Amino acid sequence: MGGFNNKNNKNNPNIYKNSEEFRLCSVFVKEFKIGLHPVLRHLKDGTLHQRLMGLFMAIKALDRKSDKGALNVREGLQTLKGKSLLQHFVFTPKVGIRQVFGNPEIHGADFTLVWKDFDPSGIRFPSGATHFELQYSILAYDLTQHIFTTYTANPVRRSREDGTERLELPTEKTNIQKKGGPYILVLGLRFLEILGEEEYPLLGQNAVGVEIIGVY
Repeated sequence: MGGFNNKNNKNNPNIYKNSEEFRLCSVFVKEFKIGLHPVLRHLKDGTLHQRLMGLFMAIKALDRKSDKGALNVREGLQTLKGKSLLQHFVFTPKVGIRQVFGNPEIHGADFTLVWKDFDPSGIRFPSGATHFELQYSILAYDLTQHIFTTYTANPVRRSREDGTERLELPTEKTNIQKKGGPYILVLGLRFLEILGEEEYPLLGQNAVGVEIIGVY
């Protein structure tokens, strides 16, 4: 009897190759989300996994080096188109980080971020929020183990009363060696209500932001 099952998939080269590419893409998405844990742990979005799968399947299709059946996301991210797709992926439609703070300078040697005129006054605080927290992370892909190593900067907290400043966000390691890749630079933003020593994270679509600011 015919049918769509594992045995028949292996006997049909095209179906088997496509399912293997899908599996590898799914693994990449899983590891990507693990690497993004420092910022994603504050985000509640039941659609995110499926949207990321669609994104990385599109990026995988840009792989021009591998044979059919072995297309992979890493090679797709080596293309300008793949990098652009990832950098412009909208995690949080209600919260745009660069729209408020502008693009930081990115120091190529160690990926330190610098805003010369970081101004919290222009940000729209959700109802009840007194502070926001900015988290910077770098995801470095390990070509051998096929996992991401996450490097983070110390979170920065500011209130609506804070003024313009020069803000620099170095990572926990300043000797990141740029070879292989990809390296994915991520900003996370969340709002809080702080009363004395008590902290209350805000919920809702306008309380958390996630944004890719660079792919190398």
